[in-house]
Amino acid sequence: KGFILQPGTPTVSTSNGNCKAILLVGKSDHWYCNSSTIHDEMDEIGKHTLTLGKTLECYRATTNAYDEAYSQTHEEMVKIVLGKIQFGENDFVVDIGGGTGSLTQAIYRGARLKRNILCVDPCESMLTLAIQNDGVTSLKSTAEEFFSHKENYAFDKALMLSCIHHFSDPFTIFKKWAEWLRPGSTCFILTRPPNTTLPFFRKAIPFFEKSVADVPAMVDCLRHLGLKVEVSEEGMVLKMSKHRWYSMLRVRYMSHLHNLTDQDIEEGIAELEREKFFDKLNITIVDNITAITVRKEKLPFSNE
Repeated sequence: KGFILQPGTPTVSTSNGNCKAILLVGKSDHWYCNSSTIHDEMDEIGKHTLTLGKTLECYRATTNAYDEAYSQTHEEMVKIVLGKIQFGENDFVVDIGGGTGSLTQAIYRGARLKRNILCVDPCESMLTLAIQNDGVTSLKSTAEEFFSHKENYAFDKALMLSCIHHFSDPFTIFKKWAEWLRPGSTCFILTRPPNTTLPFFRKAIPFFEKSVADVPAMVDCLRHLGLKVEVSEEGMVLKMSKHRWYSMLRVRYMSHLHNLTDQDIEEGIAELEREKFFDKLNITIVDNITAITVRKEKLPFSNE
């Protein structure tokens, strides 16, 4: 993919193709592999990394339960997006990984846009629901496919809300951003850190930690490519009954939960009930998330 390793840096080979997305980080003018146990890490991560086919299978299975499971989370995400991004009413906005379009519609309404938001997602069953929403136009595509075509960069804002961990090759996408983003346009990412405060049971936590994006590596890469990057940590406060949380776990509302069997889920819920929530009916959950704003600044005296 054109990455340059410092002279003398050990090189590796892999059949699963995850090396560049997980183990490469930007430093100074070069790239290097940041792990002395690279083979062991790749073998372990490869066991739990979802392929596109597996990811689509996960989301097809949760399509009908998705909006209900994420309703509170999406309300909090809308607040973050509208607080971080200044929209113009005539902006052309794309929502990468927009799924069912419910969050897309909420942003369309909250930002008071005049133009439909383009909801881009590879899951056809979710897009079937997306086109039923107000202010939403759909496009079936992966992020890699969408960002590989220069003509798709006519947008003013591109949103990636809790989906970048599914990108198979984020670093190649970032290189395209540096080359093709229009000056003044914005890419906005929301992604969860590995040290989550979500009340998962013990068996689910390693799968979650291995499924999240490597934020420091992404930020290093984006800045190395000359893009302006702002990072902040946000907290989404969710209040619900514990039984609603258990229901969200049962429908596997997050993709990493699809690594677990029904028995794993039920044993995990029993663990939570026994150790955390035995004396509670209602619970408060703090869902920490990292906000990353990426811009290509206008050149001085530019009319763009």
